Amino acid sequence: MLPFFSSAQISTDTLVWTNDIRRVKLHEDIDLAQQGLPKNLNLSIDGLQQWLELENQFDHRLKIKYLSGIKVILDDLRSGKVARQLAEPLFGAYKTLLELDFQGQSIEKWIESYPLEINRSLLGDRTVFYENAGLPRAKIYMHYQYIIEHPDQILPTISNYLNEPFVNEVLITAAHKFPSDFYNYASALQSPLRKKMVLVNDSMVQLLCKLSADSSGRLLYPFMHAIINKEITYDSLKIVSQNETNFFKLLVKTQIHYQREIASDHYPIEYAEVFKLLKKKAAEVFINEVNALHDDPDAVRFKIIAGLTPDELYYLMIASEDIIYTSSFVGIFQRMMALLNKRTSDELLIDIHFDRFRKFIKMAADYNKLDEFINAMRPDQAKRLIKDFVAGLNMDPSLETSVDVVNGYSSISNPALKKAIAEEVQSNILALQSIKDNDGVALYETLQLLLMSEQDSGKSFSKQFGLDPPYFMMRNKLLSNGRIVEQLFFYGDKDGKASFENFLAYYSRSKSWRIFKSEQWIEIRSLQGKPISVFANIPFDHADGEDRDAQAQTALALFLQEQDLEPSIVVHRGHSFHLPSTIAQLPISSKIVLLGSCGSYQHLSKVLNVCPDAQIISSREVGSLSVNDPILRMINETMRIGKDLDWIRIWRSLQQQMRLSSAQRRFENYVAPHQNLGLLLLKARGKII
Repeated sequence: MLPFFSSAQISTDTLVWTNDIRRVKLHEDIDLAQQGLPKNLNLSIDGLQQWLELENQFDHRLKIKYLSGIKVILDDLRSGKVARQLAEPLFGAYKTLLELDFQGQSIEKWIESYPLEINRSLLGDRTVFYENAGLPRAKIYMHYQYIIEHPDQILPTISNYLNEPFVNEVLITAAHKFPSDFYNYASALQSPLRKKMVLVNDSMVQLLCKLSADSSGRLLYPFMHAIINKEITYDSLKIVSQNETNFFKLLVKTQIHYQREIASDHYPIEYAEVFKLLKKKAAEVFINEVNALHDDPDAVRFKIIAGLTPDELYYLMIASEDIIYTSSFVGIFQRMMALLNKRTSDELLIDIHFDRFRKFIKMAADYNKLDEFINAMRPDQAKRLIKDFVAGLNMDPSLETSVDVVNGYSSISNPALKKAIAEEVQSNILALQSIKDNDGVALYETLQLLLMSEQDSGKSFSKQFGLDPPYFMMRNKLLSNGRIVEQLFFYGDKDGKASFENFLAYYSRSKSWRIFKSEQWIEIRSLQGKPISVFANIPFDHADGEDRDAQAQTALALFLQEQDLEPSIVVHRGHSFHLPSTIAQLPISSKIVLLGSCGSYQHLSKVLNVCPDAQIISSREVGSLSVNDPILRMINETMRIGKDLDWIRIWRSLQQQMRLSSAQRRFENYVAPHQNLGLLLLKARGKII
């Protein structure tokens, strides 16, 4: 190695080092780049600058080359590309490679002793060692370092390194860390990468290669853990997968087994994929058919689930939250409870290791079945369920579990259960205060205020968080060009047409309103009192195969847009399977949304995604024209006479109106804006912590 000058010999005057004006600016740039670095490192850099200038073996080209290298690593230190604590080892490594490079020796083996961060600075796009014979191999080693630190980059980049000695090692790493990506890359059956993969001696790699070449591979993929651990054979799994019901049963069995493993802190390979496939099969094989047969007798409608166990029915329900009809949930729930026989409902939860039990409790509460489920438990276990239901909510930043809790609370009619939930919330506040978890305390105190707000219709909660109170709607907030515009979505099945005729009947008899009819929609206009226009598409037959309802709804929306009329009240009138269509067309101007279909309460978040400040009326169970029409009439008449909408007063009036009618039980399952506790929590999301 060439001897470097010691720091004692250093002059700090650049002009003393060089008499070549061509390099003065480069020295000044280096001096400027040193600012903020440790003093002893500055001295070392100054020593290297001086040595480069005074060493007679270096011509101008080499001096420029190696001085530029100093500037490159200083730039990397100043920009943060290299951490400042690595400044000394980075500079030491540069001096070593500089001497090797000047002497014509390869730098390849030396860089193996340096970390990736240093090597990226020395060997990157601005490297000064571009003439060194060892640079290409050194860069290959640097890429190896990179993919070891960033294993997610193994598969996207390894194709250029298939002949390197480290390829088997990193392919094994990729297979274990990113099996789904590995499967996808292995699916390119003729690629050089695939051909290299099949030669790797590793059970996971070999299984993924086998699956990727199998037409049923994605179907079998979630069972990798079970196959590798010899809990099931590949061939027997393929046989079971050919029978949809048996395959669903195996999915449930595997899901329960994996939950037991997770409870013991053993996480099966790609364990989440089992539930994803279970959810898919639940919909395709069972729920879609049960939903489609909603007009058929139960014996016909639920025949397809006749062979399922209570555990399997439980998973059928929780896997179908987004698509299950109210009557489907109720029918499956009743069959599950009937099949428990001597098992209690808490024993069911224990057997499935409480998998997604909060979701089930929330759904049972939404459909007014929670009391029945809890009453089927042993008394001591019911208390434990409530405790577990409320615990650990601060661990979920999405607030989904917290919403499940408040929605469950608002659905419970049993005062003792409500009291137990409130007590558990207080218990969690005290526990979190003791460990100074301020964020957790803030969340539970918010929940506590929210649960108490049931007594004052959310006034205290709304005041605390600066939100518009959900217990009334000011009439002037609903105006569009001086009038209130309301839009209803009807659908042309048998029930939809009956609903439409029932809706029109009141207004056709009233002297305060007049109906104007066009080819595709009607307008109901107030003749007395404040100006209101109620627009509704005409529901049509689908006998010719055309979706004329959609055409009419689109035409009406275009008309409203052309007339510069923005609906502030929107009403869905149709079965729950039509609801996605209404939500997809929901005007962002909507301030009150009435979802008149079955089980619409579970779709509040979808409405909020479009209209974050909307007040929503929904049903936890069966939607009915015998409830929808009275609600809508009271809203419209209240506005026509110029009053604001006071939801507490309106709801009390509706309760009194329906007290002796057959619609009373249906009305009890409707949720007014001031009763949407979960909705209030979602609106306060950004202000809780």
